[in-house]
Amino acid sequence: MLIMKRLIILLQLLTIAIVASAQTKLVINTKSAGGFCNSYFDLGEQGFVLGFNENKELNEGGKELLHHLLYYSKDLSKRANFKITTTGVLKITSNKNYLFVQDVDGEKYIFRVLDFTGKELFKKKLDLNLVGLTQNQIERLHFTYLGDVVFETYDGLGDLHLFSTNILNSKDNDFQEIDWQRPSSEPLKSMNFKGEWRFIGQHMGYYIIARKGANSQFNPSAIAYHITFYDEDFQLFRELLLDNFLLPGSSLLGKDVSLSLNTTTQSFIVSCLINRAGAPAFMTASFGLGKNNNLLLRSWQKEFAIKENSKYGLVDMNSVGAPVPPKVFHKGSQVIVSVANSEFNPFEETVNQLLVFDGQGNVLFNEIQNGTFESLNYDNYCVDNSNMYSRLNKLQMSTILKPTCEQQNSDVIDIDLDAAGNETLIILSLDTKKSIVTIYRFAKK
Repeated sequence: MLIMKRLIILLQLLTIAIVASAQTKLVINTKSAGGFCNSYFDLGEQGFVLGFNENKELNEGGKELLHHLLYYSKDLSKRANFKITTTGVLKITSNKNYLFVQDVDGEKYIFRVLDFTGKELFKKKLDLNLVGLTQNQIERLHFTYLGDVVFETYDGLGDLHLFSTNILNSKDNDFQEIDWQRPSSEPLKSMNFKGEWRFIGQHMGYYIIARKGANSQFNPSAIAYHITFYDEDFQLFRELLLDNFLLPGSSLLGKDVSLSLNTTTQSFIVSCLINRAGAPAFMTASFGLGKNNNLLLRSWQKEFAIKENSKYGLVDMNSVGAPVPPKVFHKGSQVIVSVANSEFNPFEETVNQLLVFDGQGNVLFNEIQNGTFESLNYDNYCVDNSNMYSRLNKLQMSTILKPTCEQQNSDVIDIDLDAAGNETLIILSLDTKKSIVTIYRFAKK
C-alpha cells in the first residue's frame, strides 16, 4: 500500500511537471534589450526577430540607426542577440540556412547574411540605378536556398523582368538580368484573354512562372493557368496546365483567381469566387504535380456559401468593379483562405470569412471573423461582444489574452498557431519610459 501511494504521488508530480513545461514564458524589458521594441519580423518556420532601438518612435531613413536584434527559433530553443546599424529601412527574412538582413534606402540596398547565432558572414551593396531600375518597379524580392536574391519587376506594359544576385559573397553590384526562356508551346491558345507572365517563386530547386488564360477578361466562364518550371540556370524544365477547376453548375465570379504554391505539400492552391444558382460562393482546390503528363492532378476541392453576406457584404453582386478573389496563406501543410469585400493589408484587421484546411482538405475552421488568422486588434478583442474572434476561444493563449485586456498600453505583436497545434503569443506593453515584451509558447495539449 505504501509503495502504491508513493507511486501515485510520483505520477502526480510528473503530471504537474509536464503541465508546467507545456508553457514557456520569456520577459524582455528595455534595459535588457537595449531600448524600445519598434519592429518585428516573422520568419515563418524559422522563428522571428524582435528589433529594439533607443528611441520610442522609430524613424528610419536618412541617418544612422542602431538596432538591437533578438532572434528566436519557432520553439524558442535557439536564441541570438546581435546589432545592426542602418541608414535606410530595415527588413529581415530567412531560409533554413541563413538570416537575410536588408538595409533599403531608395534605390540602394545593403544585404547582410548572418547565421542563426547572429554572426555576419557576408555583406553586399547594390544600386538599382546601375541597371535602370527604380524602387517603384520592384514587386517582390525572393531569397532562394542557394543564397540568390531574385528581383521580380514589371515594366510599363506589364511584362515580367527578373534580376538576380548571389549574396553569399561580398562583391558589390554584381547583379544582372535573367534571360529566361519563354516557352514555345501555347496551351492557352484558344483563350480570348492571355495575361502576362507572373513569377510565383522557387521550390525544390525550380523557379516557377505562370500565365493566366480566360475566355473573357471581365466575366470568364472558364479560366486556366500555364505553369512553367525552370532549373537553376533558368532553362525550361517542365510545363504544366491547370485547367477546368470549376465544378459543373458554377461559373467564375469576377475576373481573377488566387494561385498559390504550398511548398510543404508541394501543391498549387486555387481559390476563386463563384456564382452558383445566382448566389455568391467561393471554392478552394488543391492540385498536385502530375508525374506522367502535363496536367496538374486535383487532390481535393471544396465549395462554400458566403456566410451572412447581406449583413457583412463580403461579396457585392451589384458592384461596378469586379470582386477580388479570396486571399490564400500557408502555415506548413495548412491552407488559410480569407474572403473579404476588397483588397486588404494582411497586417490590418478586416471582417472576413476565414477558413482553415489541413493538408488533406479537411475543414478545421469556417467562421466570420475580425482579422486574418495571425492578426488581432487588441482593443476590439477586449470588447468582443459579437464573438468575432472565436478562432481564439479554444486556444490556450486565450487565458493570457483576456487578463491583459485590463493593462494599459498593451498590444499583441503576433499570435501563431502552427500546423502541429503549438501556440505562440507575443505581447508588447509600452509606455513613455520602457517597453516590455512577453513571449508565451504553449505546447499542444
